[in-house]
Amino acid sequence: MVSFTAGDRFALNLVHVRGRAAPTKGPVLLVHGAGVRANIFRAPVRTTLVDALVERGFDVWLENWRGRIDIPPNQWTLDRVALHDHPAAVQEVVRQTGASSIQAVIHCQGSTSFMMSVVAGLVPQLRTVVTNAVSLHPVLPRLSRLTMKAPIKTMGPACPYLNPQWGIAAPTWRAELVANWVRLTHRECDNLVCRIASFTYGIGFPTLWEHGNLDGATHE
Repeated sequence: MVSFTAGDRFALNLVHVRGRAAPTKGPVLLVHGAGVRANIFRAPVRTTLVDALVERGFDVWLENWRGRIDIPPNQWTLDRVALHDHPAAVQEVVRQTGASSIQAVIHCQGSTSFMMSVVAGLVPQLRTVVTNAVSLHPVLPRLSRLTMKAPIKTMGPACPYLNPQWGIAAPTWRAELVANWVRLTHRECDNLVCRIASFTYGIGFPTLWEHGNLDGATHE
C-alpha cells in the first residue's frame, strides 16, 4: 500500500496489486464508488476484474479516496474530490511507475468525480478511461427525485449521514431507528446491510443489484 496526501492534505492511499510475473503493460488505476473501498473490485468470485488485468500484464493500482467506508465520516463534495483526490492519485501512480501515461476504470461516484477531473484538465496523464454506472450527466427517474428530497428534509437534521453497516451494529438510537425502519420496509433478503444500502442509494427492492447475479459469498 502506498499512502499519499491530496492537495488539501487529506490522507489517501493506493493499493498496488502484483502478479507472479512483472507487468508488461502500463498502469491501470481502478477507482471505487462512494461508501465502499477499493476492494470492491476484488469480490470473492473465481476471477475478478483485477485478476483479469493482472493476468494480461497490466500494472494494477487501486485508489482509496475520501469517500471510502473505512475512515471516520467526513463531509466531502464531488468538486473537492475531483480537484484534490484523483489528480493526486494519478500523479502518484505516474511517480511510482515512471510511466508517461496511465489508463483508468472508474465506478459510480468515483466515476462522476473522476470525469470532472478529466474535463477540467486536471489529469493530463490519463490516456484511456472506462466509466461505469454513472458518469458526467446523471439522469434521475422522477420517483428518485421525490424520494431523495423527502428523507433529506425529514432525516437530515437528525442523521447527517447513513451507513449500511448500521445493519450490523447501530451506534446510536437514531441509527437503530433507521435500521428498524428498513427492517419494516425492505424485505428483499435477510441481509440487513444489503437492505440499508438499497434504502440509502435509491428506489427499488433492491436498488443496486439483482440478487440472482450475486453468489452467496459476494452478497455476504
